[in-house]
Amino acid sequence: MGNTSPKPSNLSQSSVDGVYIQRGEDLCQNLNSSLSGRSFASVSSHQSTYSVSRPWSRVSRRRWKESTLTLPYESSKTAWPVSQTESFFLPEFPLLTNNKENKFENLGEINKGAFGKVYKVKDEKGDVYALKVLSKSKIIKENAVRQVKDEVQIQRVCGHHPYIVDCPFHWQSKKRLYIVSEYVAGGELYNLLKTYAVLPVALVKIYIAQLALALDFLHNAGIIYRDLKPENILLDANGNVQLIDFGLSKWLSYGKTTRTICGTLLYMGMHMFY
Repeated sequence: MGNTSPKPSNLSQSSVDGVYIQRGEDLCQNLNSSLSGRSFASVSSHQSTYSVSRPWSRVSRRRWKESTLTLPYESSKTAWPVSQTESFFLPEFPLLTNNKENKFENLGEINKGAFGKVYKVKDEKGDVYALKVLSKSKIIKENAVRQVKDEVQIQRVCGHHPYIVDCPFHWQSKKRLYIVSEYVAGGELYNLLKTYAVLPVALVKIYIAQLALALDFLHNAGIIYRDLKPENILLDANGNVQLIDFGLSKWLSYGKTTRTICGTLLYMGMHMFY
């Protein structure tokens, strides 16, 4: 059942041993020469998966910090990091460091709100605008960052409508937000009602029709206004309405509803409380 005799060999046991001893010495010599100057830790350590997947080595990152972050930001090739209060309002409010607000001449205060003030201003070309200056710290404290960002975004997107106030410029500085809107010379509808108490029916019909067109445009764009009142309706030089203040407005997907109770109490419908 098979051949149990050893295979024939032309080498004696002593010659075989000599061959293995010589190979072992050669291997040790090669290993010593390749590991000269290296510590035991560097030989036995294995590169981690994290270090392999990193885009830079430690040396590369150290050199980047030393060569880039110590340079003045205007001479650095890498964009200078922004502060947290600035990143909160990006990208809706771009960062401008050239003091753009200084290019507007202040013609006086128009109104004052919870987060800041509104000024009547004039640019270098002589065009008149309404400049809203808001405090970042107050907005963040009241958890209204999303609200302010939505407000300027809605105005920017829908401001081309003839009965909605446009927002041509908006930016941020270190501590403030700046929103430039069209200046509407006629003032608030509220002041007109306060002065005359009762308006002609024909004029009321015109105002209602213009507001209906503005609200229908917003609804078709997926926006609910949620704060319709005479104080938020301005009148231009021709007597047409201009809808302003989108602070409580909200983007809403088609078929969706919202359950938030908001608005101005005096003008809120009773059905909202039941």
